[in-house]
Amino acid sequence: MKGIIIYSSRTGNTKRMAEKIYDILKDKYEMTIKDINDVEDERETKEYEFVLLGAWIDKGTVDNKAMKFLKKVENEKVGLFATLGAMPDSEHGKKVIKNLKELLKNKESLGEYICPGLVDSDLINKLEGITGKVVQKKVKEKMIKTSLESRRATEEELIGAGNYFLEKINRMA
Repeated sequence: MKGIIIYSSRTGNTKRMAEKIYDILKDKYEMTIKDINDVEDERETKEYEFVLLGAWIDKGTVDNKAMKFLKKVENEKVGLFATLGAMPDSEHGKKVIKNLKELLKNKESLGEYICPGLVDSDLINKLEGITGKVVQKKVKEKMIKTSLESRRATEEELIGAGNYFLEKINRMA
């Protein structure tokens, strides 16, 4: 069975996750891995039986580049994985999972998996410059605090992502 992993990564967090998923799946399935910037056309995925799309989370959902790609992918079997600047079991993490499930509602879902990721320092600087007119002070402070506490996913968390998709794909096979 052939599968492809396509990922969008801003700071390297999602790339690490994609590479770990690839390492776990490549021994059992014929796998390809590509940075979304190296994919010329979503039709490239047609030759694969399943697609795993990785993204970084922006405003509670996948980043714009990944969203545009997902909307054009015609493959039925799709899984989503992402990194975010919060813990997966946090309130924000639970909302993200709900949003990812919604994105897969018209597909034969291979599931969704999220791992923590270190927030880009440029984003933290941007947050600090936001005025109270755009975002309430309390909300802004919480966003900055969460961003500063963000961390890269552990090796165990990344392995968990790979094993999650291995199990889902094995069931599909």
